[in-house]
Order: sequence, then C-alpha cells, then structure tokens
Amino acid sequence: MWRVIARENTVDDSKSVKSATRVFDILELFEQERRPLRVGEIAERLGIPQSSASVLLKTMAFRGYAEYDAQRHTYCPSIRVAFLCDWAARKESVHTSVHEVLRKLARETGETVLLARQSGIRLQYLSVLDAPSTSRISAASGLMRPMHMTAIGIMLLSRMQDDQIMRLLRRYNAECESHEPPAKIDQVLAATERARNQGYYESASLATPGSGVIAAVMVTPIRDKLLGIGIGGPVARLHEHRERLVAAVTDTAQEF
Repeated sequence: MWRVIARENTVDDSKSVKSATRVFDILELFEQERRPLRVGEIAERLGIPQSSASVLLKTMAFRGYAEYDAQRHTYCPSIRVAFLCDWAARKESVHTSVHEVLRKLARETGETVLLARQSGIRLQYLSVLDAPSTSRISAASGLMRPMHMTAIGIMLLSRMQDDQIMRLLRRYNAECESHEPPAKIDQVLAATERARNQGYYESASLATPGSGVIAAVMVTPIRDKLLGIGIGGPVARLHEHRERLVAAVTDTAQEF
C-alpha cells in the first residue's frame, strides 16, 4: 500500500546545494529505472551515503514528491512529479504537450525517439523513448554529450551563426576532458551547413557505433526555446526507411 510519509525536512541548510543536486540525481535515476527503488539501491547507484539518501527521500515524500511502499520498503516518484510544470511543455490554448507528440512519433515509427537541448557547450537528453526492438541506442534522459558528436547537436548548432559555432567549439576544445577528442571545427561547420540546407541531419556511428539518428529542430511553447528531436536506430534501418523517417521527424518538429 502506497502512503506519503509526514516527516519534517531534516536537511541541513549548509548542505542545501549538494542536497538539491542529489534530489535531481534521484529523479533521473527513477527515470532511467522506471520502477520503485529501495533506499539502499539508490544510495549504491548514486554513490552516496545511505543515511543521506534516506533523509532526502523522506523529505521528498513529506513534500508530496515521492511515495513510500511500507510493505516493499520502496520509494517511487508521486503523481505530483508527473504533472509538475506540465504547463511549460504545452502550446498555448492547445491541449497537446511535447511528451504527447514524442509518444505519437514513437508509435508511428517504431524507433527510439529523443528530445534534447543545448546545455552550455554540451547537449543534454531530456527524454528518451526506447524502441520496442532490442536494437537501442546508448542514450538516457539526463545524459550529456558534446554538441558536435550528436545529430541533434548538429541541428541545434545549425541555428547559430558560424562565428558563434566556432566560439563554442573553441571553448569545448579548451574545456573538454582528456579522454574526449577535440572538435574538428572545419568538419563541424560543413556538417552544420548541410543541416541548414536539408532541414534535418542524419548521423551514422557518430556517438554510438552502428547506430544513427535523424534529427530536426523545433521551436517549443516553452518561451520559444529551441529543442532538438531525433529518431534513432541501427544505421542500416534508418537508411532503408530514410524518406519516411525524415518526413516523420520534420513534420513533428513543424507541428510546434
């Protein structure tokens, strides 16, 4: 039986920033697992003390953002989380959300559907709806990747001026981790120009060997912010059905 724990928030103010980060980590872990989790599982997966995870989860439950199953000793995000800020992803005066559009695209194509945004010099996946097949791409909600290493990132870059792109890539090359190859600016500029001309961009083994993404950009009702939308799957399958998939992703992007 699910119940909300009425417990006072015992988080120390001095740890508020770290605690806030961990709350987001917990929510993203639930999004990845899509099942109720025990405190010990959460602590182990996130590499945090079990006592800290317990305090945060009890606080989330107290505020109505989590539910606790006393019989199974598991936590799960509450329905409040599902509806929180739902308004921000809807068109004005139209009862259609971005998530509903993504689900429709996934049903129509049978492929993995991705939604992502620019986050500084990187791309962050906001939502990943996995394909029903076993051939899936290695992406998950919350994952960050270099902009120029993803089809969606190339599409978002294509909406910038070339001098803006070069500044971003130079910053990336200066700040990237030692294991990350530097961006080849000329190649990225050529790719973004192709994306501008086509209105979409198709990658092949760019981030995941053997997999690709066909991507487009959509202007959202979220204060006119640009988001990238993509259809991902095995390169051969995307190539075989390119015409249909390109039409599906570009038509979906244009709906907004």
